[in-house]
Amino acid sequence: MKKMILMVAAVLMTSTAVNAQSAIDLAKQQKELNDINRKMLNQKPTKDAKKQAKELKKEGWVVPAGELSIEQQLTNSQLYSAELMADENGAPTKRFIMQTAIQTAGSYNAGYAAARTAAMTELAGLLKTEIVSAFQQKLDNAQNSSINATTVDKFNQRTKGIIDQALTNSISCVKIYRRLPNNNFEVQVQLAFDKKELAARIKRNMQKELEQEGDEELGGIVNDVLSNKF
Repeated sequence: MKKMILMVAAVLMTSTAVNAQSAIDLAKQQKELNDINRKMLNQKPTKDAKKQAKELKKEGWVVPAGELSIEQQLTNSQLYSAELMADENGAPTKRFIMQTAIQTAGSYNAGYAAARTAAMTELAGLLKTEIVSAFQQKLDNAQNSSINATTVDKFNQRTKGIIDQALTNSISCVKIYRRLPNNNFEVQVQLAFDKKELAARIKRNMQKELEQEGDEELGGIVNDVLSNKF
């Protein structure tokens, strides 16, 4: 009984430490994002952004009331695309995954919601494909691995809980629309996903859904996929 109590206490202490570390990491990431956002507020539109904006305006694209100009939105998109960070090995890699989608609806709000969903759905599909491919490589090449066929099956069955839920937090870089001849709204959205936060969310969801608490191999696969494939 005493041993059982000690084991439970150890598990609780480990869980508390992991949660505390996750909170600290997320706080650091949020501070970094806030610094990036503040830096962007002071940026003047780039020459390339002005050129792109001119073409978009010719095609009838405008911004919703209260949003940044097309030039400034495109400049911010360029800055997010160029932002670098160090990967697990200290090598430079892009910090943000950029995903764009265009959807048509009877109102701007409906079109915007549909475009966001489409962007997240497409990225979720890409992430699933790359992670399953990485799992399969582990199965084929490593004899002593915690990744097995059961892990892959569970991942495929529980993708929505693992990937989709991890994509709920994103930055809207571009939000523009145009009215079509039939009066529908064509809405274009570009989202930026912070790889650091995304990796943390996917790993946390994997541990929960795949029931492999603290598995470093799963975390390593996620880091490799985000660093080398996106």
